[in-house]
Amino acid sequence: MTHRNLIALTTAAGLALAGTTALAQNNGADSGSMGIPDVVKSLEGEGYTQIESVEHEANRYEVDATAPNGHRVELEVDENSGEILHSERDD
Repeated sequence: MTHRNLIALTTAAGLALAGTTALAQNNGADSGSMGIPDVVKSLEGEGYTQIESVEHEANRYEVDATAPNGHRVELEVDENSGEILHSERDD
């Protein structure tokens, strides 16, 4: 194996590892917070449907969903407990 091939292989392995780490952080796996699948499952358990656009921002998730009463809502969900911190009707 040439020196150039070794550098390319090492670089590729490093990038692959970095991508895996970033994915784990986005899903809450490393930080102790709930990941997106956990947030969705928690909201479904509370009767929310059509859960879309789950985004992680500043220690909380912002979620667009349909509330149990049928209204579209924007939710702020605590990243650690899954508690709904704020709910606003989204017309």
